[in-house]
Amino acid sequence: MTAGRVVVESRIGESAVAELRRRGHDVVVGEPWSEGRLCAVARDPETGVLLAAANPRGAQGYAVGR
Repeated sequence: MTAGRVVVESRIGESAVAELRRRGHDVVVGEPWSEGRLCAVARDPETGVLLAAANPRGAQGYAVGR
């Protein structure tokens, strides 16, 4: 992460990258499928049920909560 910089995957398409740059963003284009490793956990405030999701991109996709 670098302040003021946007990192996108090359698969976003050149037209989207060009538009981001036209709007003044400092855009760095990375390899396909190189970004977006996300794990998230939330508790439903009404039921107390835990909800979790993990993206398998990093070969270790776990979402845990208690």
